[in-house]
Amino acid sequence: TILKLQFLYLIALSHPTHTHTPHPTMSRLAIPCAKLTLRGTGSQMPQLGLGTWLSEEGKVYEATKHALKVGYRHIDCAWVYFNEAEVGKGLAESVEEGVVTREEVWLTGKLWNNFHRPELVKKGLQESLDSLGVKYLDLFLMHFPVAFKPDVVEATSPDQVENVPLADTWKAMEALVDEGLVKNIGISNCEIPQVKEILASATKPVAVNQFETQPYYSRKELVEFCQAQGIVVTAHTSLGSPGNCMSAHHASKPLMQDELVGEIAKKHNKTPAHVLLRWAIQRPTIILPKSVTPSRIESNAELFDFELSADEVVQIDALCKPGLEGCFNHPKTPWLGRSEFTGNTASYCNN
Repeated sequence: TILKLQFLYLIALSHPTHTHTPHPTMSRLAIPCAKLTLRGTGSQMPQLGLGTWLSEEGKVYEATKHALKVGYRHIDCAWVYFNEAEVGKGLAESVEEGVVTREEVWLTGKLWNNFHRPELVKKGLQESLDSLGVKYLDLFLMHFPVAFKPDVVEATSPDQVENVPLADTWKAMEALVDEGLVKNIGISNCEIPQVKEILASATKPVAVNQFETQPYYSRKELVEFCQAQGIVVTAHTSLGSPGNCMSAHHASKPLMQDELVGEIAKKHNKTPAHVLLRWAIQRPTIILPKSVTPSRIESNAELFDFELSADEVVQIDALCKPGLEGCFNHPKTPWLGRSEFTGNTASYCNN
């Protein structure tokens, strides 16, 4: 079923400007969250967002409402998360109750792999808009640089993957900006060659590249390349995602159990999660910690009252592991070329 597939899913400047919002004087904004400026439009994207991947069914609605109530102004969504309707319900009620306006909340969505054909791109977006109950997205990303056949949600064999040029999909995404359906467009999980391929034909700025980057899998070269191109980096899997649907295939121990991270956390009277998220904030990248637990949603926002020293950053940088050893998201996914297709998901996803 569609709900079961969510557990099979493995998931205007040359440089971004880093600005800080002052401490609020209004109760409607409880988090003094920093923002990054997107190239081209100058849109201000909050550095802290609520992640919603693999959030439990029935709990995303309450998580959305609580996050907005305590001051989050950025929610990261995707068609393939299969929970956008819950996010939309939480957002709509928060607007109705006067907690936020739609314009105050940054919504990111993603084009799933089975909508890459140019004639299907708008359909992929519209399904998300309808589920979320909104008329536009602040940011729309190409979720992966991989195309599936239109009737495939998760490819388990090579014949379910098709060749759709990235430039063709990107051009169709650019048309969505012209139609006013999205304000900014970007990419996700793209490596340097794929970023270059899209940049070569793009007529609108590639605003963001969202990918896994955390101390065990820091992607330093990719982060620096994107930032040099004026592309803001959004980091997913910042906490190592120890409970994700690929945990049986992780080659490294849980990131939040790292001894160095724990020592630095104690020094600042913070948690390991705070240290990992603060490291990402200082690079600077966007972060998307996921939780449906109210206390953890609040704790994940307690990042702007301390800083890591330069020495601490260097120490954390040195934790990076070779190859995919430190990768927690898609370490063995065949349609990313990280293993062979077997006809099922057992080789790369927990069963």
